[in-house]
Amino acid sequence: MNATFQEKDILQDILVLEKDIVKSYGSFLTETSCPNLRKTLEDNMKTSAADQFSVFNAMQSRGYYQTKEAPQQEVDQAKEKFGNILGDMN
Repeated sequence: MNATFQEKDILQDILVLEKDIVKSYGSFLTETSCPNLRKTLEDNMKTSAADQFSVFNAMQSRGYYQTKEAPQQEVDQAKEKFGNILGDMN
């Protein structure tokens, strides 16, 4: 059998993998107390998140990942909701 992956399939696989990697680093980060390891995990998580966003942008620019614009009211509500969460933690 000759299976050929299309660009869209490959990018989708990479996107899912990068999202899983970011989640894993987040989980590991919350489980360590070593400052050096925490810094490494934070740096790796940021890099993976940037990689994920690059793949997302590539998919979106090729029409492989459709999104819709969020109404400004929904954006403002999300900012308020998540801003309050951070405020409650301080």
